[in-house]
Amino acid sequence: MKLIAFDMDGVLTEYFSSWVWVHEHFGTDNDEALRAYIAGKIDDLEFMRRDINLWKERKKDLNREYIREILDGVPIRSGAKELMEWLRSNGCRTAIISGGIDILAERIGRELGMDYVFANGLEFDDKGIITGNGILRVVLKDKSIILKKLMKELSIEKKGCAAVGDSDIDATMFRECALSIAFNPKKEATEAIKHANHVVHAKSLLAIKPYLEEFLKG
Repeated sequence: MKLIAFDMDGVLTEYFSSWVWVHEHFGTDNDEALRAYIAGKIDDLEFMRRDINLWKERKKDLNREYIREILDGVPIRSGAKELMEWLRSNGCRTAIISGGIDILAERIGRELGMDYVFANGLEFDDKGIITGNGILRVVLKDKSIILKKLMKELSIEKKGCAAVGDSDIDATMFRECALSIAFNPKKEATEAIKHANHVVHAKSLLAIKPYLEEFLKG
């Protein structure tokens, strides 16, 4: 059995960030929080809290359904459905490991028929109103934590694991896998490019299929 782990934002979707997608809806941005996070001044939970509270300032009664409607507009990557069908037909397990928003990740995972979905969440009260806090499941600076736990659960060694991502936060996953593919990485994603076996620039996710075919033969 083989495991293929995918980043979501910009890989399984055609937009680079589910968080920024919501920011654009409200006319806000998280540039200041992002700089603080990169500098190590705030942790993952505070990073999410600052994002969410910017949205709350624009809509006091912000609820789960409203966020879901916003994220329903995020398009799935061309070729993703066909690739997942092919992977399933070859007995592979597939996983989303994303720092993106779980509401979107769950939809993408469901529509693509993926086996596992790990993503960060938004906290809501018992009436479905957003509280302002996030739910940390995937540490951005070390996504390999989730990947290694899943590999252990499935009894899969490095030689049976592949990862596909587009940014430096995916490099920690790349180091744990026999096959790593940087899909449409930006120039600044130097760590992802450095640790990737292959760098692929394409519109369709099917462009990575030849590398996966070789991986499955191993």
